[in-house]
Amino acid sequence: MNAAIRHVVMMSGGIGSWATAKRVIDEQGPDEVVLLFADTKVEDPDLYRFLNDAAAQLGARLVTVADGRTPWEVFRDRRIIGNSRIAPCSQYLKQIPCRRWLEENTDPAQCAVYVGIDWTETHRLPAIQEAYRPWTALAPLCEPPYLDKQDLIRGAEARGLRPPRLYAQGFPHNNCGGACVRGGQAQWALLHETNPARFADEERQEQQMRAELGKDVAILRERVDGATRPLPLIELRSRITRGTTDTGDWGGCGCFTEPTANDPEPLHEGGDSTVTTQPVDSADMWAGLSQLEPAQPLTPMWDDPAPLKGPRALADFPTHALPSWLRDFVAAVAEETQTPVDLAGSIALSVLATAAGGRSVVQVRGSWREPTNLYVVVALPPANRKSAVFALLSDPLFDAEERLREASGPAIVEAQMTARLAKEAADNAASKAAKAAPDERDALVESALALAQTAESVKVPVEPQLLADDATAETVTSRLAEQGDRISVMSAEGEIFDIMAGRYTSGGVNLGVFLKGHAGDRLRVDRQTRKEYIENPAVTMGICVQPQVLEAIGRNEAARGRGLLGRFLYSLPESLVGYRKSEPDPIPDDIKATYHRNIIDLTLALADWTDPAVLQLAPDAHTALVQFQDRVEPKLRQREGSLGHISDWAGKVVGATARIAGLLHLAEHLENGHTVPVSQETMRGAIELGEYFTSHGLAAFDAMGADQTADRATSLLETLRAHGWGEFSKRDLMLKVSRSEFPTADALDPALGLLEDHGYVRALPVQRSGGRGRPPSPRYLTHPRLSTPTH
Repeated sequence: MNAAIRHVVMMSGGIGSWATAKRVIDEQGPDEVVLLFADTKVEDPDLYRFLNDAAAQLGARLVTVADGRTPWEVFRDRRIIGNSRIAPCSQYLKQIPCRRWLEENTDPAQCAVYVGIDWTETHRLPAIQEAYRPWTALAPLCEPPYLDKQDLIRGAEARGLRPPRLYAQGFPHNNCGGACVRGGQAQWALLHETNPARFADEERQEQQMRAELGKDVAILRERVDGATRPLPLIELRSRITRGTTDTGDWGGCGCFTEPTANDPEPLHEGGDSTVTTQPVDSADMWAGLSQLEPAQPLTPMWDDPAPLKGPRALADFPTHALPSWLRDFVAAVAEETQTPVDLAGSIALSVLATAAGGRSVVQVRGSWREPTNLYVVVALPPANRKSAVFALLSDPLFDAEERLREASGPAIVEAQMTARLAKEAADNAASKAAKAAPDERDALVESALALAQTAESVKVPVEPQLLADDATAETVTSRLAEQGDRISVMSAEGEIFDIMAGRYTSGGVNLGVFLKGHAGDRLRVDRQTRKEYIENPAVTMGICVQPQVLEAIGRNEAARGRGLLGRFLYSLPESLVGYRKSEPDPIPDDIKATYHRNIIDLTLALADWTDPAVLQLAPDAHTALVQFQDRVEPKLRQREGSLGHISDWAGKVVGATARIAGLLHLAEHLENGHTVPVSQETMRGAIELGEYFTSHGLAAFDAMGADQTADRATSLLETLRAHGWGEFSKRDLMLKVSRSEFPTADALDPALGLLEDHGYVRALPVQRSGGRGRPPSPRYLTHPRLSTPTH
């Protein structure tokens, strides 16, 4: 605690927070005042200039705190797009960091907190004061003289302080670079006009997250024919072009003045009121103004809640990320077979992994190396011509396999002859030793033993094989041992999922080879007839299944519990059955020939490598992968991360991306891939593919029932509907829910948080009695749709 800090002004970077600080310093002096700013990492650069100038002009200490994330990173972690009703960025990027700083650096009994709401928002002050307890919260601009924003701007200019440039551009606030999610259509239209690059980035982020969530949600909403609907920025941009935006919808902003979810109205800072006040006639902006009555409280409103579940909007397969010869063939296969390009594209990656897996690794950093084998599964209903696509993609592998057999034929024949002659020599020596006289027997026995050991040491190579003829664990293990630690399983029917699910075994299925064959971990198998030891197993899989198979495998506790399902890259394309052309364009001969030749060349070039080719990353490629990892990591958080419920899969997506980058690199540099570093462009293509598989992986695990928080939130929703409570406590819920699903009150929190994020409930401020004893159970309001019967 720092007893010298007696006054903390919450500095948003707007003119209202400066005016608040000025009133505090005019009354208290600067020595015991701290200007506390929470950085969202997306502010307009001029905001930082204004803060520094303001702190210098006021003579007070400026303290900056930061969560470290951006608003979009928070939205992804919370699995919700912020909007005028729900803005988790305010809570996580501003309120929580500031609250933490207050707890660590001030004594609530001796320190007051000041917020920048003005006289038009006096009705909000009691809730704000309750939220800031045990600190005393004050709002100097709610006291006379009552000033509007233009008065404050003129006052700053009169004192030599240049106001933030966003005001001059027409923005009503100075938050988030003009891209505050609480803003309305007019704010976003102005951003499009003044900073089109920032608008484009926000639009891109929104579209990506809509795809990740698989829901029709957006920052903006509009009411059409009495119903509320999302208004994505991509649609708003079209309206801006046509001049049909709602120019009166400005929304608002108030990150430090949104204490609870029970305050649904958009907040704004510094008096965005249209009420005019008496102009300033002197340099003293704090006197000579008439006092106006504060506005009356507004009636709380409920917006339409967002659905908890729904089909996800899946990302399109990024064919442009593939090398040109592969991209052309994938597109041509999709056209000729009239199948989704995802099918050919995903299986093409498995083909590359068959050619390179076990023969190359990607050097990520330090001791982190990723092998280049992949597990890929595509889920499509019947009648989608999967077999035809598999045949077209995998044919060069069979041809390469045949060439390897032809090349190894003479060596195999020679080894067989040598082994036979060695065995005959050993047998003859043993027979001669058995018949020898006693004085000759010892020498002949010694010679016979040496010949037997020589015969035993002669190893006859097996015929090279790239693709396993069946997918049982025993067969895959044997093929790995025979084929230099690598084998591929490719199937248009997906029998391996049935095998892994234990459908064809009476006991438990052996998953060890599939687990270790993906990671490259040592594999030792002790059999009655022989022992098999595999140093660096590399199994590749490219398979198709019907969508219902995913649901079935999701119920296999062994597959899920041991992490097997977390090793697959999933693709769930939309079936084209019913929309196919009767006479599609055939695959051009030159494109087919190029694909066939390149796959064979790549396979043969790497086939004889015993130590794997090490693929290095160029520095900018490494940087791109690290940045991708930094984006993924917060999403893995168990409670609020968008990938937290599938962290066993998502925790491997960066490694899978590195593997894909290695495969794309080898496909781009067929002859000298091991001598050229992986480029940034190739890594970016791999990252796009990683993001594609993340989008589809979320949908796949939805089908496998991985999102328990959403399932439990749905269960709570049904309970709330059944009882019709307008208001309830956690204790009320605990008396009604299943204890097997919610064993403790804390187990309710993730599901209640999701209901709150989606607008079904609102947390009420905790009512503190001031006495000792157990605190009251948290209470919530329910959406009127849940508490009001419909007829």
